[in-house]
Amino acid sequence: MTARRATTKIADPVPPGAATPGLAESFSLGVLDQLINFRLRHIRNYLTDCYRKETLALGLKAGAFGVMAVIDANPGISQIDLARFGGYDQTVLVGVLDDIEQRGWATRTRDPSDRRRHRVALTNEGKVALDGLLARALENERPAREALTAAELRDFRAALDKIYHHLL
Repeated sequence: MTARRATTKIADPVPPGAATPGLAESFSLGVLDQLINFRLRHIRNYLTDCYRKETLALGLKAGAFGVMAVIDANPGISQIDLARFGGYDQTVLVGVLDDIEQRGWATRTRDPSDRRRHRVALTNEGKVALDGLLARALENERPAREALTAAELRDFRAALDKIYHHLL
């Protein structure tokens, strides 16, 4: 058995996981070049980190925008279906719902046909807040959208939708 040499690690110039613009051009992905997930994860992490800074500055819990968007698209959705459809951990979802309900952006009511279930809907104030969050999200994605032509963006969305519906 050979002893491992201790190495001194110099602090990274950026925190692990943080994006460094232009870094993707300076090294090879090797076998990772074959994987869809690798690129999607890095793009998602970059866009999410940028957007999260904005929503956290507003005092929102992570995921509030997505939860509100799904509620808006499915008024009266049950809390359990919201968790399932949106892919949210139920415990985390309750915290997000508590937050947006306290802000006056959503309401939870008992389902008259099943008193164990809660139905969730956005208020008018919630719809206004969602519009503002959507504007911020679109602005956040602007640099990514600008990397593609309108036709490429349309084709990219269609390809992502095809994968999404095939897998989920």
